[in-house]
Amino acid sequence: MSNTIRPRIFVQFLDKPSIDPTRGDMINELRFYKALMTFADVYYNDHLLLADGTLETVPDRLHPPSRDYDLYYVRANAELFKSLPHPKVTLALPYDAEMFAIADALIVTTQVWEDLLTTQSGVSKNNPFMSKWYPRTWSVSTKVINIRQSIDELFLRDIPAQDRFEGRAMTTGAQVFGFFGRVTEETIPQTLMTSIQRAQDRAEGSRPVLCGFAGHIQNGAPIPVGSLDLGKVPYTKMPVLLSACLATLGQECADSSYLGSGKILDSMAVGTPVVSQRNLVREEQLGAEYPGLFDTQEDADEIVWRLCSDPSFGVELSDYLLERRSMFTPKANGAFIRNALETAQLLPLQENR
Repeated sequence: MSNTIRPRIFVQFLDKPSIDPTRGDMINELRFYKALMTFADVYYNDHLLLADGTLETVPDRLHPPSRDYDLYYVRANAELFKSLPHPKVTLALPYDAEMFAIADALIVTTQVWEDLLTTQSGVSKNNPFMSKWYPRTWSVSTKVINIRQSIDELFLRDIPAQDRFEGRAMTTGAQVFGFFGRVTEETIPQTLMTSIQRAQDRAEGSRPVLCGFAGHIQNGAPIPVGSLDLGKVPYTKMPVLLSACLATLGQECADSSYLGSGKILDSMAVGTPVVSQRNLVREEQLGAEYPGLFDTQEDADEIVWRLCSDPSFGVELSDYLLERRSMFTPKANGAFIRNALETAQLLPLQENR
């Protein structure tokens, strides 16, 4: 039996006293916390976080730390962050001059984002991501730590046959390319919309080719005629829906070039092929050699049509993703994060505890 003492880590998201594990940014936050829990005892709002993502007791207000912690992580709550002892870290978004000035490190979710902050002197107005999120006069003067993104274990479970049948019913039995989350003119991958429309024309009388959208669709968003509006799908049903899709589509907005995507990892976890424009973040998560990345409209057309017409190509992509997903499990990511925190001297080395 190991006598290793687990570090204690305090975490807090905004001013939320408790956790809703199925909404918005809290989904990604909880994935981070669960990776931390593979090597540390994690306390949200000073309450122990359990393995299933719930709190040991559910508070109705914010609680200051009642014990000493080895590390404090707070996202977007400057008042609390300023009151905490060191070492303390915060996410590198949104920009907050006060929090960033006293943080022992800024947390990012991709190596591309880390490299951007640590190699650029000041913020360039020519970089759409940097100029959108950071003031031009700012330059990074503290450590930056990449924590990567983690797969939720919900997406790693076997999907029962009855649930798979339900997924096929949701997608009407068509060959569906899924795009899930915020559906706006900015986020929709227009290159792939064109590819899907061309595949529809080529398919003629065979099994229909459709684009399926789940989530809020902004008025005026340029979605193809005949698309499936799947509405708001409960988070717990997402693995079933993903498994029923022929493939899913990556965003093509500026943020997706730096922040990474939990939705990409969701598809990877269930083995559903992903089709996405190539950029450094997509290569970081999917691998530079992944056959579902494209550089040109012609490349995108070919990938989409091969998925529609050659089942063996979909199997090839699925097998690739299922093999790669082991990099992003909570356990694997926990080891990655622990090493990063120890290297930055924000946690003591395990053998020294």
